[in-house]
Amino acid sequence: MRLVNRFSLVLACVFANGISLTVQSDDLLVTISKETTRITSPLKPDGYPDYIAALNQQLRKDVTPKNNLAVGIWKITGPIELSDEMRPLFFNALGMDDQPVDGDYLVDFYNYYSEYLGQYDADAGISLDEFELKQMQYGDAYDHAVNKIWSKETHPEVFDWREANLNHIQDILKAIETRDHYFNPYVLSPNKQGDGEFVPELISILLPGVQRSRELARTLAIDAHYHLGLGDIDGAMANSIAIHKMGRLTAKGGTLVEGLVGVAISDIASSVDRKIISSSKISTEQLKEHLARLQALPTMPSMVDKINITERYMYLDTTIAVAKYGPSALSITTGSAAKPNPIFRQVASLLSSGFIDWDNVMKNGNYWYDEFYRVGTIKDIPTRNRAYEVLEQRLESIVEDSWDPATLVKKVLLSGKSLPELTSDQMSYVMVSLLLPALSAALSAEERALMTNEVSQVAISLELFHHANSRYPSNLAALKGTYIKRLPIDRFSGKGLQYSLTDKGYLLYSFGRDQKDNQGNTFSDPVPGDDISIRRER
Repeated sequence: MRLVNRFSLVLACVFANGISLTVQSDDLLVTISKETTRITSPLKPDGYPDYIAALNQQLRKDVTPKNNLAVGIWKITGPIELSDEMRPLFFNALGMDDQPVDGDYLVDFYNYYSEYLGQYDADAGISLDEFELKQMQYGDAYDHAVNKIWSKETHPEVFDWREANLNHIQDILKAIETRDHYFNPYVLSPNKQGDGEFVPELISILLPGVQRSRELARTLAIDAHYHLGLGDIDGAMANSIAIHKMGRLTAKGGTLVEGLVGVAISDIASSVDRKIISSSKISTEQLKEHLARLQALPTMPSMVDKINITERYMYLDTTIAVAKYGPSALSITTGSAAKPNPIFRQVASLLSSGFIDWDNVMKNGNYWYDEFYRVGTIKDIPTRNRAYEVLEQRLESIVEDSWDPATLVKKVLLSGKSLPELTSDQMSYVMVSLLLPALSAALSAEERALMTNEVSQVAISLELFHHANSRYPSNLAALKGTYIKRLPIDRFSGKGLQYSLTDKGYLLYSFGRDQKDNQGNTFSDPVPGDDISIRRER
């Protein structure tokens, strides 16, 4: 632990004398190199990598305030979710003017009616039961409008909200149409900077606006379902494509959270697509146009790339924080002081030994992230899932063995490694098992969203066939060439999509994440399943 004491002594002298100093490499607990820290610049004043600045540099490439959808969204929604201290830092990083708190901004349906209803007042002449019933009615109206076709007559409260926010809804559509980049900067909250809290910086970043994007997608879905209620297919189609595009742009964010929100937005768009496809008023030309626009959507950013970069950086940044400050740096990820996670105690035990080679911990972590990235790039999903299970079991086994005293003794005697090397291995296994995300689940969510979109495209082709022949084909091969360029492969079975005619239409489906044939049953069916299906009835 001599390095820790030396480092603390240097800082104490610096602060006591008010001297500004750039820390030299021999004062650091890790070597700055591609093998350890992965990046060698930019560096913070303490000499360690500035992972937040590095990510911002990578993610803002080719982004300007004019082509950045995030800038357009903030101008429409206002600085919601941003504190007074955070707001100027955040907007400056975006390259836009600070937005005033009070302004003419879009108000989502929930907040619109929360403000309309206000707080319960016993003196207002309405009982608490009646007040709560009204809240429930508005909630039910919202859920219906997000997921189903509606009209002014069926849901006047939703209509009033839409009328009050129609100019903002149109602004959202215009912003999505005219902007093709997305970047929300990663900025530390000011109270996290220099307040004495020993927490890793990257894992502490806020993601303001991410969930706001999902609410905007719901807003556009409500508007699309209103257009469908009017028989305005073109309007509904425009909303659907806008939601799809916003989802794919949102997914460009570096974190898994942003990627998963992008996937969720894509699912909202696909739900709208199904209402459009099944409309009795849609024309052949409109079907062809919608199919072409779905096929021309931007590529969905890969989840595995986020594992390889941002999630890896989180591991490395957290490891450096633990090296500098000890197990207290893990408090943000391991529970409260009153109920500490067992991992916290394991880290404390390892640190107390004094036998930690932090370079080795960093290198081992990079090895495991390399391995998970390698598995994540396997295209065949069943093969990838099997490889992921093997890799995960291997890591779990190594972690268990690393804490078994008998196994540790054997390693000391037979592995040729020193005790510091083995202790460093233990630390890396603990850190990786704590911080490595559920890669398989994230990749499956991404694949499910893409598969859902492809199933919708096949469904459009089936409608085109029906428009031309007044019937559905007996098999999907009849679509190829004339109605669709190629038939997609089921990402979860590795075979073709399942298709069969029914008395009133057809059943089309893909296997879901469980990779089993659930006969087209989805989560919402009486007998729930995991399939991605469209049941068409005329």
